[in-house]
Amino acid sequence: MKKLSIKCDNTTLTANGYGVGIAGKRIEELIKGALPKGIEPFKDYPVKVNLYIEFLGSDELKIKTEGYELPEEKIEEAEEDE
Repeated sequence: MKKLSIKCDNTTLTANGYGVGIAGKRIEELIKGALPKGIEPFKDYPVKVNLYIEFLGSDELKIKTEGYELPEEKIEEAEEDE
């Protein structure tokens, strides 16, 4: 089973006419950039989603995968963009 977790206890959330962003990146960019290899465009995948936003904290953005690995530069890019 593959899992993706994007977590930060201290970041910013921005909402505008184009969408919602976290840590200066659109939510779609955060998720799409961290998906496992082999995900096909326009194919529906059964998933379980739990989105939880709490408006306080004091930690850095962390991306965690389970069952697959991201190239190190993708993880560094996401953490640097914060």
